[in-house]
Amino acid sequence: MENALIFASEKEVRFTKLLKFIVPTYLTSLFNTVYTIIDGIFVSTYVGTNALASINIVYPIVNVLTGIALVFATGGSAVTALHIGGNRKKEADRSFSVSSFSAILLGCLVSLMILTNLSAILTILGATPVTIAGCKTYTRWWLLAAPVVIGKELFTYFIRVDGAPTYSFITALSGGILNIVLDYILVAQMQMGIYGAALATILGLVLSFSMGIYYFIHKQKYLSFTLHNLSLREAMHCMINGASEFVNQLAIAVTTIVFNRTALSFADEDGVAAVSIIMYLQFLFIGVYFGFSMGIAPLLSYAYGDRKIRICRKLESYAHRFFTVAPIVIYTLTYFLAPIAVSCFADTSSPVFPIAVSGMRVYGLGFLFSGINIFAAIRMMAYGKGYFSGLITFLRSFLLLLLFLIVLPLKFGLTGVWLAVPAAEALTLLVAVWFLRPIHC
Repeated sequence: MENALIFASEKEVRFTKLLKFIVPTYLTSLFNTVYTIIDGIFVSTYVGTNALASINIVYPIVNVLTGIALVFATGGSAVTALHIGGNRKKEADRSFSVSSFSAILLGCLVSLMILTNLSAILTILGATPVTIAGCKTYTRWWLLAAPVVIGKELFTYFIRVDGAPTYSFITALSGGILNIVLDYILVAQMQMGIYGAALATILGLVLSFSMGIYYFIHKQKYLSFTLHNLSLREAMHCMINGASEFVNQLAIAVTTIVFNRTALSFADEDGVAAVSIIMYLQFLFIGVYFGFSMGIAPLLSYAYGDRKIRICRKLESYAHRFFTVAPIVIYTLTYFLAPIAVSCFADTSSPVFPIAVSGMRVYGLGFLFSGINIFAAIRMMAYGKGYFSGLITFLRSFLLLLLFLIVLPLKFGLTGVWLAVPAAEALTLLVAVWFLRPIHC
């Protein structure tokens, strides 16, 4: 494979070369976040905060679909990158193909199960008579478009591993721009409400998915689809390696329900709307961590697959410097920009505004710790040790977070809801640093 980013020695590792992977990956993460936020702004501005709450209520279902995509996209792409680094073409094609087929098949089956029990599931998720209609509209679009939703995520990761991070970014960028344009047309101009927002999102994903199909038919550098010797064992290997991302999405789904129900008990629908706003904004900030970590992950996999441990350590040294500075900068921005950011979703005279601003400033304390936790998890996945990655993610995104969501509001009320994330991230850090020890073959 002709790829300037597969280094022959640690002397070739330069930060300018790393940026060729890190910048497009970060921009992909950032833009995915930005157009999701813009989607929320259009809904809250032209439909109302109850509609925004409806979307937030059904997001656990979106998280399940995204989790299915990411478990194979992240885990499978890491395994594929290890094979590419070791110059094992047939094995790389197999892991790529089995990950893609398995993710789409599983996603379609899960979507069908949800569709047949939609009303009951939405009630469990917290839909009320005020929000149930919007919840059903938004959910059906996502479930019916499951192959596209999952395929888009898969292609974003595998195109990057194939050595084309810029094209990967362009696929996300194109779909995102179309989403924003259609939001303006369908939601703002044609007043199509949540139906229009869902349609705009899905059509944007269709464009990105189509560009991914085009890439692997006409532009791929190394990877190609194959049906030869695909096995359930290989699919399980890829899935287990990416387990942390499924755990993360499933945890988001579960904790979002708890967040919504707890906030509802303290501040009614205004509390749920505040949770929605904070969830949107947090992706903007932690997207920096995910973008950097996912950007450097294929490079770690290439080197580890070729047993070049010194290159791995050189790459990690850049990560250590980044995560020494970035958390402080990100929390500072979070604190001072919170009023401006929240005002994009709620009018300053709205009762939602002060709840969301104060909540964002407390919730944002978690950003001081989450970067290192995220990198530690993605690093282990890049080395094909996804079970350790899953442990870190399980602690920060589920076990500890759920524990603090139950305990802290009993003492601190609504403030305790926002404190749950910083508390979970801080305790997880104690475990994550153990997995940042120097790697060996």
